[in-house]
Amino acid sequence: MRYQAEQSGLPPEQLRNSKFDSEGELSTPFGMQLREAKRTLKSGEEADGLLITVVVKGSPAAAVGLHAYSHGVHDAITGVVVASSMVPFGQFAILLLPVLDYAQVGESYDMIIGVDGSRVTNFLDFQDRMRDLQPGELIYLSVVRNGKRLQVTMPVPANVLQATN
Repeated sequence: MRYQAEQSGLPPEQLRNSKFDSEGELSTPFGMQLREAKRTLKSGEEADGLLITVVVKGSPAAAVGLHAYSHGVHDAITGVVVASSMVPFGQFAILLLPVLDYAQVGESYDMIIGVDGSRVTNFLDFQDRMRDLQPGELIYLSVVRNGKRLQVTMPVPANVLQATN
């Protein structure tokens, strides 16, 4: 824990509230888990940010309407493509797989790309923006939802502990 604190630059209390799991996801006191990701916007440009993979019911993230990544429809379409490639003259269907992945067909997601007007592309950026937050403050998240940008306002929960100055 000491090494993590020294490397992150976060106060120890806040580091304890933000935990990484074994799959490289960050759990936040806002009731969401984040993973670094890249997605294509409707405009065609690429955006780096933090993909929301889990939103806990009743959490601040759920209260403001943030959505977790969902890919069930994408997986179903991929299954149909793979199955159809196994029938006579269906082998060309397999060529659709890269297109489905690139176009993010059947995916639904929210990805955080900014906090309080500052760009966020990775865990360190996000934690740096969270450093001086106080319970009750509002934070403004720039979010990409299914390829479109939007702003979300979220209150800082009481369980965000801060180091005293």
